[in-house]
Amino acid sequence: MTLQPFGRGLVGGPFLKDLDVPGTAARLRDREFAPGMLSFAERAMLHQLVSRTWRGDGAIIDGGSFFGSSLVASAEGMRAGEALAGTDLERFPGGKPIHGYELGFLPAPGGQKGIKREFGGVAYELGDSFVPILEETVAPYRDLISLHIGDLNEKSWDGSPIEIAFIDVCKTSRLNAHVSREFYPAMIPGESTLINQDFFFDRLPWIRVTMGYLKDYFTWEGQVFSSSIYRNTAAVPADVAAFDPFLEASYEECLALHDAIEYAGIERRYEFLMGLSRAYLAALKDHKDDALDLLKTVETDYEDLLGDLEDNPRGNRFRFDRAVRQITNGNIFKVS
Repeated sequence: MTLQPFGRGLVGGPFLKDLDVPGTAARLRDREFAPGMLSFAERAMLHQLVSRTWRGDGAIIDGGSFFGSSLVASAEGMRAGEALAGTDLERFPGGKPIHGYELGFLPAPGGQKGIKREFGGVAYELGDSFVPILEETVAPYRDLISLHIGDLNEKSWDGSPIEIAFIDVCKTSRLNAHVSREFYPAMIPGESTLINQDFFFDRLPWIRVTMGYLKDYFTWEGQVFSSSIYRNTAAVPADVAAFDPFLEASYEECLALHDAIEYAGIERRYEFLMGLSRAYLAALKDHKDDALDLLKTVETDYEDLLGDLEDNPRGNRFRFDRAVRQITNGNIFKVS
């Protein structure tokens, strides 16, 4: 499906365009909002998605809200919409329509101590629990939000219908498989929306493989920066969701699934990241030579994007050089 750009990092058809992401993002920037790493465009997309499409027929799942910005966007959207007033909240698990899953800390590289970062004006030391910050952020919305703190791999969903799922937690292949198994069979065909926040990213190829595998159950509706938005079109059988294509499919099958959906209309910088994703996939499936050949092709095809190191130290050149180094050395990020 070819969708049309409607702003930098924004691609979509009528469903996504009608959410007025640019206008809503501008309004959110003009007022105090929750701290975190999520872009204002993605917060705006969530706010409008909930306020305009949530009917109260299913819960909202938020996987990986960090300091709580995505949870606040969904809760604000719910309060701004019309469905909340007529919805009996007792129908949802624990009487709460929004369920946020969060590990509760960001690991420090190599277990180092004293590494500090600032997110939205809030200071945080890597390795420490940020649960108090998260709880403070969502405190005004606790009538709507249930927090589930800890390893998501050890948590299960009770099968209640899910109307919207915002997934920003698939940092490992194991988490990706768990999310698919627990949440996707509960989505409502023709009504539910899935957002994979880490999709247009270079180092998590299992997400793209999984969505290629599930292409008969979801329709791509567009992109908001690194987020890929889908509508659920058919019920996902439990046995289908239980199969992990990244782990269980062959190398050739994974490559085909990685490329099974054409995300036409996305900017070349995101095509570049998808090229790196394919190389990482080849390396993770034990085809190092293929991965290095793919990187050579990426370097040739996107040479014009690789001169940004001086202006953007962690931009395209940084990502390309990192991929070459990690794949050559066999020292790739943890995936399981």
